[in-house]
Amino acid sequence: MVVDVSSRRGVSRRGFLTVAVSAIVAGVVAGVGAYYAGTLAAPVKEVVKEVTKTVTSTTTLAPGAPYTTTVTVTAPPTTITKTVTTTVTATPTATLPPKEKVKIGCSLPLSGIFAAGCTIEIPPAIQMIVDDYNAKGGLYLPEYGRRVPVELIMYDCKSDVETLMRQYEKLIIEDKVDYIIGTWGTSLNFAIVPLAEKYRHPLIIFAGQSQQLASAVKAGDLKWIFLVLPQSHVLGKHVADYLVYMGAKNIGIIYINDLHGIENAGAIYSALYAKGIMPVIYESYPLGVMDLSPLIKKLKDANVDALVACSYPDDHILLIRQSIALDFSPKIWIDGPGSILPPLTVDLFGPEVMKGISHYHGARCFRDSPKFMEFRERWYKYSGVYPPNGEMRQYAAYEMLFQAIEKYGLDKEKVRDALAKETFETLMGKAKFLAGDYLDVEGQGFIGQWQGDVIDEVVWPLEVASAKPIVKPPWPK
Repeated sequence: MVVDVSSRRGVSRRGFLTVAVSAIVAGVVAGVGAYYAGTLAAPVKEVVKEVTKTVTSTTTLAPGAPYTTTVTVTAPPTTITKTVTTTVTATPTATLPPKEKVKIGCSLPLSGIFAAGCTIEIPPAIQMIVDDYNAKGGLYLPEYGRRVPVELIMYDCKSDVETLMRQYEKLIIEDKVDYIIGTWGTSLNFAIVPLAEKYRHPLIIFAGQSQQLASAVKAGDLKWIFLVLPQSHVLGKHVADYLVYMGAKNIGIIYINDLHGIENAGAIYSALYAKGIMPVIYESYPLGVMDLSPLIKKLKDANVDALVACSYPDDHILLIRQSIALDFSPKIWIDGPGSILPPLTVDLFGPEVMKGISHYHGARCFRDSPKFMEFRERWYKYSGVYPPNGEMRQYAAYEMLFQAIEKYGLDKEKVRDALAKETFETLMGKAKFLAGDYLDVEGQGFIGQWQGDVIDEVVWPLEVASAKPIVKPPWPK
């Protein structure tokens, strides 16, 4: 799998990321064909005839023109040489192909190593937005002047990157979906970016944070990619500021050895370094890790009072269990996305165990608005579990895509431009993509925290916080 490349081949972090982003840039294919519009001139033909009657010749337009034209020349009965130049203004046919449904497609890790996070986070949001529009007849397509039902095509890539890429190409080429939606996980989303660029499909990526992607979007090298979550450089600054505010002394950073962990841990380290702060521990662990106790002991021996864990759900569960067993309880604990999922945190361990644990995926507290609480309950009806508050941000991104489609129809370039430039009204209020940074929504926070309840608070920045951050208490006995 792509996520194992750096550890298997001994590639340096910097080298691995350089190779990875180079693959993206190399994979972008322009694919722009010639476009015929306005006046088309047919080739000049020499006509030499003994004209004693009406002469009719047929001139075929340049390749790609929709029809031929017949030119008739009538002359007196004399021998002449005449050059006939025919200029025809081509008017495209206004007839549209039949359209009985709008196809939206994605491939998700519904099984395999990434399934725990994906199945909770992604399918409910996509199904909700599709159902919401189908309840009113589907998506309005302006070129057809009517609503068209939405069909959702969703494949299981089994957490395998090669399967993922084949399935996205199948969606585009064979299934002929009108629009695609991103997958779950930084490394998997990283892999499908070249396909979106090659086939010129606007791609909204919710579950992915990568400085490499962010920089390429900012530079204009990636023109079809829209990143929802705060990207690594944004995240790093907020986490560093938060740690300073909370009075961290000995900081330990641990991270899963895939693209998410490598990029985000590096961004946090760099932001701390810029403040003159050096973590006492900076260490990775492999995907599928079964024992974190040696690393936890190392953190404990270094008197780490502030832990940063760039983790996924499975390893985060292991981290909490073994930290409790080894009585490692730093007063500041921040991670992501490991602790954001209620079924795998407060539902599993209880609110008191999770109390004081922060995460770098805070958006808006559900209690901020009745409509947010309604969204939370609707999600529960779809999935049987409650969502992280960041899922409102995911739903808002899909609202933006659907609103752009209703405005510009199946013209992917215009939809892309709308997502890049326009502000939309969503569940979370006004929302706009900040290229290469994140989806900016009203009142958005960046760090959340469990504070002894089944609903987490947003605690950072302070000016948008739903509650003040607290120090993590010792594990309950």
